[in-house]
Amino acid sequence: MTDTPRATPSSPRPDTRFGTGSALLATAAAAADRAAVGRALREDAVVVPVVHRDDGTPQVRVFPAQEDATRPYALCLFSTTDALASFLADDPVRAFSLRRRDSLLPFLHRHGATIDQVVVDPAGPHTMTLGVDEVEAALGPLPGSDDDPTGMADDTGAGISIDGLHAMATLDEPGGSRGIGIELNLPDHWALIDLDDAEQRDRQIRAIVKQQSAALGDRGAPLRRDLREQLGTVAERAAGAGGRVMAYLVLPGKEAALALNLTLYWHDLGPEAGGVSHLQRIHDRLQRGLGPDDALTTTETLSGPFLRHVRAAHGSPELGGQDVPLLLVDYWAPAPGAQSVARLAFSTPHVEIREAILGLTDRVLFATEWLMSEPGASPDLDEPARATR
Repeated sequence: MTDTPRATPSSPRPDTRFGTGSALLATAAAAADRAAVGRALREDAVVVPVVHRDDGTPQVRVFPAQEDATRPYALCLFSTTDALASFLADDPVRAFSLRRRDSLLPFLHRHGATIDQVVVDPAGPHTMTLGVDEVEAALGPLPGSDDDPTGMADDTGAGISIDGLHAMATLDEPGGSRGIGIELNLPDHWALIDLDDAEQRDRQIRAIVKQQSAALGDRGAPLRRDLREQLGTVAERAAGAGGRVMAYLVLPGKEAALALNLTLYWHDLGPEAGGVSHLQRIHDRLQRGLGPDDALTTTETLSGPFLRHVRAAHGSPELGGQDVPLLLVDYWAPAPGAQSVARLAFSTPHVEIREAILGLTDRVLFATEWLMSEPGASPDLDEPARATR
């Protein structure tokens, strides 16, 4: 968070060093067309000011709202970097990212309760002010489209910010930046369990079980006890295997609840050896054990390649699930810098809707962001994975 400048128009101060941005947003704001502004925010990348965390990774910068506002902050978006420079005037903090819908929508979901308004080009000459709900509606599923209760109906694929591109450009330099973690951008329908903190993990498990069994009342006490024990066992095993975060999605379907579990693992593997990438070695190992219904595919994205491994299995006999068929989906993604690999491991009993599940898990992957170290920073950072929503 930052204290200056306030989110009110200031006199233009052109900065000819910058000229990047969204022509769609500039045209829509000039026409004072609110619907067109919403479409531009949905379809194009816009300029967003950022500040940097202690580990060097960028964080969306918000500004104090107007004095009569009911909430403390304003989110300022800009059609061009010239418009941002005019707003910042002499402010020495001038970092920015180009961000799309798949980054802005989770941010508003997480922080909308503290944001009074979204202001487009607050330094003018075509300033437009929108409500948080209005922007979320513009970025969410379109009216008449297939319902997407996860809030992640976006097929644009993985993106990367300007800051991320700059950091990745230093990967091969001595002391250059590298990937130190991965951030999950999960919407509100996901319940999170932090595997690194045993006390917090137990509290989160109790909260999840209580929420999911609330309709049972007092008669659900034995079930709640069993569920807490099972979740605790699963979480403890995941933590022992290098898991950092677990997340559970339970959504009402037409006939039953949609259940999908996610565990995020982080593997520090060190420098690659013998000219073979970590991802290739993982691919070769998995390839040897593929079953007749398994699938192993590699996809290239702007922020690097990932490997998707899809297979059928059954639940754990120790938890009484040996007769429960499961669909398992693993995503392996090498962190920039080629020293670590993130693994997103999904499981669901809904084997009958395999393609729909894969569409959902793909979108979760595409919404992730690499956390990059600042060039020259120590690699011994202790936050290799983070889940937000």
